[in-house]
Amino acid sequence: MRQAQRDFGYVLRSVTRRWGVYALMIAGTGLALTLTLIVGLFIRSELSFDRFIRDSDRVYLVSALYGLENKPLVPSDITPTGVARWMRTDMPEARQVARLLPVEWAFSTPRRIARERFFWADPNLFEVLDLPAVAGDLKTALRAPDSIVMTQRMARAYFGDQNALGRTLTTRYNQRLRVTAILKDFPSNTHLDRELFVSGRSADSVLALHDANPSYLWSICYTYVKMAPGVRPQTVAQTLSRLTHQNWQGPNNIPVSYELIALKDLHLHERGDLQMKARGHVDTLVALSLVALVILSIACANYAGLVLAETDERGAEMALLSALGAGRAHLLATVLRESLIVHLISLVVALALTERLLPYLNHSLNLDLKLWASPLSLIAIMALITTALAGLSALLPAIIVTAPSAVRRARMRTRPPQRWQGWIIAQFTLVISLLIAAQVVSRQWDYALYTAPGFDGEHLYIVPRHDNPWINRAFLNEIEQMDGVSGVAEAFGAPTSNFVRPALVKGKDGRVLSFTRNSVSPDFFDVYGVKLRAGHGLNGTFSEIIAPKDVLINETAVRALGFASAQEALGQTLEYETDRTHMRSRIIGVVPDIRFSTVHYAVPPMMFDGFDRFFTHFSIRVKAQGEAETLRQIDQVWLRHTVGTEPIARQAFRDYLTSQYHDLHQQVAVSRLVAAAAIVLSALGLMGLCVFLTRHQSRELAIRKALGAHFGDLLRHRLRPFWLPLLIANIAAWPLAGFVLQKWLGTFAAHVPLTPLPFVLASLATSACAGGAILLHAAWSNRSVRTSLLRQDA
Repeated sequence: MRQAQRDFGYVLRSVTRRWGVYALMIAGTGLALTLTLIVGLFIRSELSFDRFIRDSDRVYLVSALYGLENKPLVPSDITPTGVARWMRTDMPEARQVARLLPVEWAFSTPRRIARERFFWADPNLFEVLDLPAVAGDLKTALRAPDSIVMTQRMARAYFGDQNALGRTLTTRYNQRLRVTAILKDFPSNTHLDRELFVSGRSADSVLALHDANPSYLWSICYTYVKMAPGVRPQTVAQTLSRLTHQNWQGPNNIPVSYELIALKDLHLHERGDLQMKARGHVDTLVALSLVALVILSIACANYAGLVLAETDERGAEMALLSALGAGRAHLLATVLRESLIVHLISLVVALALTERLLPYLNHSLNLDLKLWASPLSLIAIMALITTALAGLSALLPAIIVTAPSAVRRARMRTRPPQRWQGWIIAQFTLVISLLIAAQVVSRQWDYALYTAPGFDGEHLYIVPRHDNPWINRAFLNEIEQMDGVSGVAEAFGAPTSNFVRPALVKGKDGRVLSFTRNSVSPDFFDVYGVKLRAGHGLNGTFSEIIAPKDVLINETAVRALGFASAQEALGQTLEYETDRTHMRSRIIGVVPDIRFSTVHYAVPPMMFDGFDRFFTHFSIRVKAQGEAETLRQIDQVWLRHTVGTEPIARQAFRDYLTSQYHDLHQQVAVSRLVAAAAIVLSALGLMGLCVFLTRHQSRELAIRKALGAHFGDLLRHRLRPFWLPLLIANIAAWPLAGFVLQKWLGTFAAHVPLTPLPFVLASLATSACAGGAILLHAAWSNRSVRTSLLRQDA
């Protein structure tokens, strides 16, 4: 007990004497632990997607694959409606099958009127997706044709509280829906993007329509299956492919095969057409884990450097303790115990700082990270990390400062700057690497949003079409006449990456190629500011399911078909099969390679026709001047034509594109945050080092000042020990960062080139940061150097 009291007294006296050093240690380590906490919470959120759904490891989303056999296939999260029917009838190993079909309708109560996104759902949905409920019986909730199930949040929005059982809301055509169950609010880390479920038995349900007409096999719904124990999903996928070929009817494209994706794996699975939410990437999680390790390494180096900066003073203290009978093991334990105390205080600071930062991060990155979701696990894990970090940070300094006196005297003959060059080089190398990475990630983000699409997405808005064609025509005619509107076009899917429609095209050499078929109105490319490479645009649209007379293709299609140039492709006949129908069309124009998918995927060969039967939305370009007023007028026109029953669902194209790059947006934000933290950590470490260099060089600096040296001369003298480490750090950081970033950029099908500019800017920024930290300390300590000289003259 007395020994513990003596040790505590030693630590307390040490803290009192060196409070400035300990403040730097706690600030640096606390910042590093804060970033590690945030990264850890984000990774936990990504890995726990949909885990709130019970048995999520046994529930699978059926993904349809389109394209050519033995060729890369295009996955789609939606499947034909008949898939569930065949599985229920002929696949006993598929225990339960249910469908969700996304829709947007106007819903209203006296409290709220809104255009709402909801699902038509099979009555047995909640036997497959076992969602937590707070009221009502989910097993029977969707049996009645007029039933609706909603989350607590939607209940509060429409009724003012969550006690909504038995209440009704009104939808289009004065249909009334009765609330039969209330679900617990969904967490943010779920793939479900809607919180209202309406019975698919309703007479207006598209699910009911398709069930009544077996030949309707459009790919429009999400199909989920809960597997019996021991059943392999690959076996089910193969059986489902066989059943599809046996039962297929109608002209629609038939899936080549299927893939069953477990809900627990869905978020980090490869992207699929018409996915509900943007998915994450394993590469992002790996990169964030490495970043956290790098930040902890910088903090570790900072702490070790600050301890080693006091080798002389601490060595003398260790010698005194040794003379009083303390052994080497006891001396090591003293230094390590001090490190543990500092790191535990830093952990408390980190927890408080994280709690303050999370609301801002959640808002800016559309996340819902919670610090205290599992308090015991959090404290246990962070205590373990902190203890390990304390040991790693202090082990080498402890060995050095507790060395025998002969070794310590030999070390004291070494000039102080030379003792810390390794630490300075390591720190500069990490900082430069992180700054380079932050710049390249930001450039890739800007490229993905503004350059990669190949068209101008500013002031461009997407509005889904109404179910009533007369309303669509009246709306189109009126907004085309607005002064603030510079162009309007209609399209099926484009410019989004939704609604895959593959076309199997026969090339010049007889090979069959997979194209993406798009349908657009003639003015589509004018609205998007895309100039044709050759030929002319479409002359009109058509509604019958016939072979289009004329089509446009993109430049990738020109190369895939074997034409030497865009001009050579003009007038050629394109033979292809789409919707199980053989077609022949004439190529009348070639458009540049505009991109509808994200930069993770290459631009596919595309063809464009004027088939208008399934146009899905309007694309409206407004003039920059008076944009807000023009949008208000567009909204009013829509409300007038829908008699106020259908609020407009308008979305800026940039907002849509940003949502598709959710993971890249997070990487940009995190890389910038980490780079800023690395600079702060480096500055803190350099400030601490400057303190002790000044202490060791105080006599030399005083003499130089007495001999007439100005502040600039003294500053150059202080800067001199840092130039060589900075040069070596650049030599190490450039190839390291270049190698890692080349690998990262290789995960994109299209990316920015790796130019020297980010490397040069990172080196300049690091040099400026180091010089600024040294300059600030030099200005602050200039007076103490003069005081020291006066004392020595006395």
